[in-house]
Amino acid sequence: MALATDRIAVMTENLKDAGLDGNEVTECFEMLDNQNFSALQKFLSDYRTRLLNGIHEYNNRIECLDYFTYILKKSLEVK
Repeated sequence: MALATDRIAVMTENLKDAGLDGNEVTECFEMLDNQNFSALQKFLSDYRTRLLNGIHEYNNRIECLDYFTYILKKSLEVK
């Protein structure tokens, strides 16, 4: 873990912990260096949306499995 006094290392670690790869982290710092805060905010917002979409996709898969299990259980009880 980076020391809190090393802001760049802390921010890098945080972005990597959020799932960004090395190229995406570099891209974020380039936007910071260029003071392109609106582009950085959009980039991070878009990434967050992708993460949420992934959660929804997996949640839907889990619900499908739960429904299948429910139907299977019901069909076995009838016999």
